[in-house]
Amino acid sequence: MIKAANKFYVLRALGQTKETQGGIIIQHSDETELAEVTSVGPDCGEHAIAVGAHVIINWNSVMKVKVNGKEAFMIHADNILGTVEDEPTGTV
Repeated sequence: MIKAANKFYVLRALGQTKETQGGIIIQHSDETELAEVTSVGPDCGEHAIAVGAHVIINWNSVMKVKVNGKEAFMIHADNILGTVEDEPTGTV
C-alpha cells in the first residue's frame, strides 16, 4: 500500500489507461479526467477529499508510481480540480 505524505494524494485511475514510451498517460474512456482517491496526506487539512472519492485532476501534474506491480498516481492537493458527486438525473 502506498501512503500519501504532506499535501499529496494517492490516486487510482478510472477507465482504461495507456502509457506511451515517453511516459505520457493516455485515457481511453468517458472518464478521461477521473481518478479515485486511495490515500490522503496528513497535511491536507480538515477539508481533505475523502478516500474513495472520485476526483477530476490535471493529468499533466501526476507522478506515476509502481510498487509491487501495482500502479498508482501521486498528485499535490493544488492539482485536484474538483470532485464528482451524485446528481439527480438530468442535471450536470
